[in-house]
Amino acid sequence: MATDRRPLALLLIAAFAAGPSAAQVAPAPDAAAAPGAAPKSLLPDSFGAAPSAPVVAPAPLALPPAPDADATPDAVAPADAAAATATTAAAAAEPSGPPLGSVGPLTPDAGGYGPDVFAGSDGRFVAGLLRRLRTPVAARWAHIVLRRALLSEAPAPAGINAGDWIAERARTLLEMGEIDGAKALIDNLPIDRVTPRLVRVEGQVHLAAADLPGLCPLADTGGAVSTDPLWKLSEAMCAAMAGDDITAASGFDGLRDGNQVDPFDIMLGERIATISGAGGGRAANVEWDAVDRLTPYRFGVATAAGVAVPLPLLTKLAEATGGTSWGWVLRAPGQAADVRAAALRPAAAIGIVSVDDMVSAISAASADLDRSALDASPAGTLRAAYAAPTTVERVAAMRTIWASGADEHDRYAAHVETALAAARLPVDQAVASDAPELIASMLSAGIEDRAAKWWPVVARGDDAASRSAWALLAVGANGGIAVSPDRFAAYAKDVSPHRAALLLAALDGLGHARGSDWSSSKSDAGLTVANSWSSAIDAAAAAHRTGEVAVLAATGLQVRWAAVSPAYFAHIIAAYVAVGWNHEARMLAAEAVTRG
Repeated sequence: MATDRRPLALLLIAAFAAGPSAAQVAPAPDAAAAPGAAPKSLLPDSFGAAPSAPVVAPAPLALPPAPDADATPDAVAPADAAAATATTAAAAAEPSGPPLGSVGPLTPDAGGYGPDVFAGSDGRFVAGLLRRLRTPVAARWAHIVLRRALLSEAPAPAGINAGDWIAERARTLLEMGEIDGAKALIDNLPIDRVTPRLVRVEGQVHLAAADLPGLCPLADTGGAVSTDPLWKLSEAMCAAMAGDDITAASGFDGLRDGNQVDPFDIMLGERIATISGAGGGRAANVEWDAVDRLTPYRFGVATAAGVAVPLPLLTKLAEATGGTSWGWVLRAPGQAADVRAAALRPAAAIGIVSVDDMVSAISAASADLDRSALDASPAGTLRAAYAAPTTVERVAAMRTIWASGADEHDRYAAHVETALAAARLPVDQAVASDAPELIASMLSAGIEDRAAKWWPVVARGDDAASRSAWALLAVGANGGIAVSPDRFAAYAKDVSPHRAALLLAALDGLGHARGSDWSSSKSDAGLTVANSWSSAIDAAAAAHRTGEVAVLAATGLQVRWAAVSPAYFAHIIAAYVAVGWNHEARMLAAEAVTRG
């Protein structure tokens, strides 16, 4: 029987114990590093350099990028031609995954980072980093970059078996909530490359995807390499799906007699047998009151059987996974409207769901509403953000959406939700005070050119809104925004020391805060750090080991935003720039200014 994920600090210590010492990496601290305090290293003192020669192996298949779709409620027309062009560009600017449920190869033309993404890296070291990574990471944009790296069509790096490499990538994607990507990796691996580690991961991936037939080719092998009762349950369910009711009944009875499995889990398995025509009327109604937690097995089998999982149990599972299991829910068919609504914003804030996915899902949820009900619904508010008669009314609707966020995570998701509506909005002095929120919204989805058009509206201002807009565009726009220590100092007075330090770290990483004029501010913010983690990410960036940079950056962000170290953040931004991810570096920097 599969179990729900325990705290990774316990699970992955055990999983990592057998790995090579060069790959043992400590997790990031949970407490925020105060400005001026040097953060602890994420790597041990014994960290060693990675070899330079990769091992060539067949590349797996992965996910395509999001299509250039102009997804808006009720096919709302843009306010002008420029806004229409910006909206179309927005879909391409946010490489945050395909429409939920689609898979395919992630080649360079489709958004992948190319066949050399892990060339030169030590596979054991990178796999060790992935095993110790606690998900979700703080940043939506770091999640997007990591997913693209893990799904890039590329050979395995040196020092790791191709099958085990797929296992580490698929397991990480599963824990990130990227179930389509995880399935794309394992579904396209030739059977002769399957390893014991991969079999264990495959079982969890098929359950999270509610793909029970996918368990059947693995059942015998899984039972041989693992004592997990999942495989005996799989043998019984697969026999039922094949029409062998005698073997199925015998398997379930044996599990029941041996007291190896919770009776509830056997009953769920028998439900599969019943709908397959081999249950003989054995399955009872599913009474969720009999259990107090949801496991991947319970989620996957219930979903495959068409049994609705109560929202409180789904919420409890999401709490245990940091919200990433909402990605499984959104992929699963037949989910109730309230369940999908609960999943949408957490998944968007993490980076699992794109702005197109959000708009489409919210719009679809309102399909059966009459006009009065639609106007009072979230879809009605979003429609007003696109289609209200005036700019002021459209911004008012967006304000309502932003204010609906229950916490920082939810508020950032609300900005993602309005990104395309903000991009369609004409630049208007009448809403200049809302410019920071509009800019943050666009940058959350990577729409930097349209966001930069608001600079002339706020450039002459001398209020907090103008200073906030400057901070976002100083890091988020592709040039054209004057940056100076005086502007930074004025902004720093408006915000917390931590947020100001993150902005300074981003400016430094982007190359905008160099020279003696910045020395005092950087010293006060504690941006100087030299330890094994900073050496590792700097070396990976200098050697253009792009995939390793993505993974190391994620390890530096595996905390709440309030705990992200500005010193680490400066190294992460600089590393992104060094490997050519300038757009991603700017969007990650803007996210820090918005959320930090």
